[in-house]
Amino acid sequence: MAESLQQIKKRIKSADSIAQISKAMEMIAASKIKKAQNAVEKNRPYAERVKYIVQKILAENNNNTLNSSFVELKKKNINNKLVYVVSPDKGLCGGLLANIFKQVFHNVSKQDYVVAIGKKAQVFCVKNGFNVVASFNMGTLFPKYADIFPMLKIIQEFYQGNKISSVEVIYTYFKNRLVQESTLKVLAPIQKDENFVNKGDHVFEPSSSEVLDSLIPYYFEVIFYDILMNAYASEQAARMASMSNAKENAHEISSSLTMIYNKSRQEKITNEILDLANGQIKSMI
Repeated sequence: MAESLQQIKKRIKSADSIAQISKAMEMIAASKIKKAQNAVEKNRPYAERVKYIVQKILAENNNNTLNSSFVELKKKNINNKLVYVVSPDKGLCGGLLANIFKQVFHNVSKQDYVVAIGKKAQVFCVKNGFNVVASFNMGTLFPKYADIFPMLKIIQEFYQGNKISSVEVIYTYFKNRLVQESTLKVLAPIQKDENFVNKGDHVFEPSSSEVLDSLIPYYFEVIFYDILMNAYASEQAARMASMSNAKENAHEISSSLTMIYNKSRQEKITNEILDLANGQIKSMI
């Protein structure tokens, strides 16, 4: 019984330690999510405005009148895609990674070109035999705008080199601290939004086609940076929720083990008293 009580005591100590570690990681994620959420919410109207201008030009022109190769339909006889897979560098973020990898299995073939952003995505894609052409670390700090330029350079090399028919990104869209959705976004070709509502009249100088040509590189920068910010915010929110659940589970285990320990300890004391009483009765007889 003494060994059993000692083992239970060690398990209680382990559960308390896990609760403390989980609480610390939860607080770190909570401190990061506040900055990330503010950045995402402030950048979203700006990104939506850039998308609006591009969609307005597309709505007012036919694809044949636009010179940009990024608004063409999918290239004939080319079935390969360039797919960016955005994931955290670290785990302990609940089902976020599982949802991203499920999207990869459903939407990416072994012939497609894959760019892995995040160590978890890199390990997963290499392990499962996907054609990884480049990889980047996601990092543990808020992404910088300068980080996107080497990532976007790959689009120009592959798309304008007629190696791919489209560019897609698999990432986690940040709705709020409780909801993050694994999402697939098509970056190129840029297609018309059937639900687009044209608001107001705009005059494009020197022409809408030339404005679009100069706007498209900036369009990719804004949209891609918005994707990285959403992925980072989703990672912190998912980790905060995961660590909160781990902390609560550790506290429940500790409480349950403490009850078992007290019950076993009381049972041991009762047995010792009974043995003592039986010994005294025998000596009296």
